[in-house]
Amino acid sequence: MRIATASAFQRTSLTGRTRLITLGLIAAVVVSSFLGRYDAEILGFRVRVEQVVPLLLAGWMLVHPTLRPAFLRALRHPVPLVFTAFVAWNIVATLIFSPSLTWSASILVWLLIDLLLLVSMMALAEGAEFAGRLGRLSVAPWALVGFAVYVVANLTRGQVAFGADFDYLYEVYVARVTAIEANIYASILIFWTLLAITRRGIGRWETAAIAVSVPLGLVASQTRTAVFSLVLGLAVFGLFTVFSLRSSWRERVRRIAPALVLIGTLVVTYGIVAALGGTEPADRTLPTATTSAPSAPATTSTASPSPVPTREPDPTNPEQQNKIGDVDFQGGTIGFRLEVAGLAAQEMKGVNLWFGNGTNTFGLRHDQPGTPGVSGHIIMLPVQVLYDGGIVGLGLLIALFVTVFVCVPRPRKPIAAGLLASYLLSATLTSMFWFAVTWILIAVLLRPLTEDERDLDRS
Repeated sequence: MRIATASAFQRTSLTGRTRLITLGLIAAVVVSSFLGRYDAEILGFRVRVEQVVPLLLAGWMLVHPTLRPAFLRALRHPVPLVFTAFVAWNIVATLIFSPSLTWSASILVWLLIDLLLLVSMMALAEGAEFAGRLGRLSVAPWALVGFAVYVVANLTRGQVAFGADFDYLYEVYVARVTAIEANIYASILIFWTLLAITRRGIGRWETAAIAVSVPLGLVASQTRTAVFSLVLGLAVFGLFTVFSLRSSWRERVRRIAPALVLIGTLVVTYGIVAALGGTEPADRTLPTATTSAPSAPATTSTASPSPVPTREPDPTNPEQQNKIGDVDFQGGTIGFRLEVAGLAAQEMKGVNLWFGNGTNTFGLRHDQPGTPGVSGHIIMLPVQVLYDGGIVGLGLLIALFVTVFVCVPRPRKPIAAGLLASYLLSATLTSMFWFAVTWILIAVLLRPLTEDERDLDRS
């Protein structure tokens, strides 16, 4: 495993033109991961931007004679191999058990695109490092733009609401910016925040910018799940650092100090929000609550939002969740999840418990609780994988995350522990397993140590 891990990320010498095109495509992949809101109809299929751009990068690497060997070596890395096994098992379970291969194909195609994306990002060490820098630089702007959108939309009572949606649960406009939904906006924010705030050598000004902007962005999203996930990730990172490093206690505290600063600003920010009585608008002339129509196109190769309700299930579309991606301990969203899990359990018996029911098939058998005539969807990643691929599929998913952690370079283990803990909590409540940012983050975690990181690790 060590040999495969060491040889996956290549530092191939590229010509100026090849390097420019490759890094340009990697930048486009990272940017496209923020543009989940946008898709287009191609030959009768609705396709997301974040699904097309990775195919361009993978195609470029496969046709270029210098990049092709690096791509094929990355494909043999343990993480892509386990992910390939997971995708292959989903295909097998779907062929055996799915009532509609067309509907299942939308998610299977997306998983294949994710595999190509992961391998492409792992093919070149410089590419993964570049993607990591772009992601870290996005944190403060992504948060501040979200907060600006949130303020403008609520001050204008929705007259200017670009990048914002009206949340009927809280009766307030919430920020999504260019993401598909506020929960995904917040998830992208916290994952890149974790990678940025926990890295070695982060400067004071960057720490300050993140500590000030991120709480504002989370307030703008009105997503408590993201807050819990971020705090969990920071806590796991801190504990792992304190108990795994062999340096002095002073050095360990200094290592986690930026994370402690962010936790402090989160507490202060939400304390102020609570003192002000929350963030609901004072003007009650905002739109009255109605039930938004969950939707997904009936003839798509990949799941995508549509204004017309159809019967096809789209478990990856957070717009269908009616804010069930947030946490309500009063019984609303938790009760919804329990009801969905109870419905799913009806088919998790006998051979289907072990081998699954086929990918993306829950909505073929069940309506969404409380919304008759609308296909149901499971947004809880472990439950969905167990339903789709059975115990075998869930075992492969667990093996994937374990393999990621094992293959992360040792000095980066605390960061990986925090990020994976945060991701697993978020995915249990609002799964974004299919989205491009997941695979970019994994590649960034797995990349080899840079010389700067090695120097800091020795100090």
